[in-house]
Amino acid sequence: MENSRDGKLRIAEAVWRTVAREGVAGVSVRAVATEAGVTGGTVQYHFPARAQMVHFAMELLAERFTQRLTAMPRTGPVLAWTRAILLELLPLNDERHREFRVWLSFTTHAHTDSELTALSRRFEGQLRELYQRLLRARRDAILGDRDAPRAEPEPLDDRDAAVLEAVVDGLALQLAGMEPGAAATLGPELLDRYLEVSAR
Repeated sequence: MENSRDGKLRIAEAVWRTVAREGVAGVSVRAVATEAGVTGGTVQYHFPARAQMVHFAMELLAERFTQRLTAMPRTGPVLAWTRAILLELLPLNDERHREFRVWLSFTTHAHTDSELTALSRRFEGQLRELYQRLLRARRDAILGDRDAPRAEPEPLDDRDAAVLEAVVDGLALQLAGMEPGAAATLGPELLDRYLEVSAR
């Protein structure tokens, strides 16, 4: 028999698959139980309320996404590894395509749930900090490569991170409406174009 953690993970993954097909509105004890291959009683044992099930599934998705980004290499040429992390934020394959659609459904639903709103804002804050670190690393690398004497750089403007976030979010939304194969080709091209223009 599955332990409590494994049981919750199995149900959360079933929630993701259900949301990917039907949105958060399609999440019910019966639908998730069928998707997970368990009884409704098993679902309710782990999550007595539907809201608890949705909260856990959203939090787990954010946690796994964060862990994946944290595990990415940060060695070698700075412009290469920062670009790789930015690409990881885009839905460029089947798995990330589904993941993005599920997260978008969760964040849309979060407007009607204060706990989900708090989770969404916390995750957005973590992403904003990531954007700031990436921008700072890229700026320092670009300035270091230029021939002109290096002056003390101006402090990074928080609005720069907000602009990068808006670009990545908008690009992700555009790519999510495409076939993953086409997104895998266009996504890097458009991101590289933005990075090239913003470095001038």
